[in-house]
Amino acid sequence: MCLLHGKEGIVGLGEIARFETDSPGAADVWWEAFCADIENETEMPGVHGTGPLAFGSFTFDGDRSTSPSVMIVPETVIGRRAGYCWLTQMSYDSVHADPPQVQPPPRKPTGLEVSDGVITAEGWVERATQVREILGEDLQRVLLMRDLMAHTDTPVDPRWIVKLCADVLPGSWTYLVQGAVGTTSKLVVRQIDGLITTRTLTHGPGGTIDPVPQLLEALHGRGFYARQHQRAVRWSEETLRPFCRSIEGSPFPGLVTAASDRLLATDITGAPLPTTRSLAAVAAIHPAPFVSGLPPWKALETIAEVEGVDRGRISGPIGWIASEGDGEWVTDWRGAQIDATDPNLVHVFVGQPVARDDDVNLLAAELEERIASTLSLVR
Repeated sequence: MCLLHGKEGIVGLGEIARFETDSPGAADVWWEAFCADIENETEMPGVHGTGPLAFGSFTFDGDRSTSPSVMIVPETVIGRRAGYCWLTQMSYDSVHADPPQVQPPPRKPTGLEVSDGVITAEGWVERATQVREILGEDLQRVLLMRDLMAHTDTPVDPRWIVKLCADVLPGSWTYLVQGAVGTTSKLVVRQIDGLITTRTLTHGPGGTIDPVPQLLEALHGRGFYARQHQRAVRWSEETLRPFCRSIEGSPFPGLVTAASDRLLATDITGAPLPTTRSLAAVAAIHPAPFVSGLPPWKALETIAEVEGVDRGRISGPIGWIASEGDGEWVTDWRGAQIDATDPNLVHVFVGQPVARDDDVNLLAAELEERIASTLSLVR
């Protein structure tokens, strides 16, 4: 298990407890009760992640998915932050005196072949056309997934995917929990050092001959893409506000580039209330507009009716929580799930937002480019 960002991050090894659930809220109740009976000492008091913690991976739609959400308490935690490294060991009885042994580096699987999943290219166009016809003022945008199946001749070592993602996109968050693996720029919630932050992301111009004028316009807060982004920012601010004494966000978006995508980004940061816990904020924010649409609750209903594939834990919140409630949680519209019974099979998901005035054929071409960019990382 891991959540890595640049040269910092947390890795979990082994397992001493797990809890399967259908919501971040229920998981938070379990974790708080679990921590009430934990005795622990640390040589780095006040530094996040140095005491007991749990990793979590939650389904995109807990009411409709056949995949359970899961919280896992690791036996060993290895962390790195601000030039310091630490090791935490947990046990019901006595911890091991020796640290974990260095393992051989992961090997790239051989014989990779990719085939259609539940949704073919033609099937995605049909669904996107159907969604576009029902969009309006009450439902402005929906993100639709396309899925693929990756087969290999040798078992997929998830550490190989983690290392690849971390090396290629060090500025993103690379995650692995219970076989759900990938890299993302979407921060759902980070509650650390007395601050709580969420990142609003929306897609910038794509598929145009020269997107620079539209990007510059959006970065100055003008035009279609800026208006679309501001709607998502307002939603994020309203959702995070009940957890904060005060809240602040930039009036203009920044720009995040990830693979073939240009994303407008605004970080919203607040001073959390004393009772705020990161998983409670995650429960309120998920599903964020970035992985569902706008407004999210309406988009979620539409996805359930139209998309036609169970996303499982892909595009659900994934991350870690410490005993006091601090934590770091991300999500993405692109990711992979290593099959629980067949280590040679990986279910890959890639999403594409659909708006009312979009050209569906152009969207399909952008999606194919995004899929090609994603698969190029592992070929």
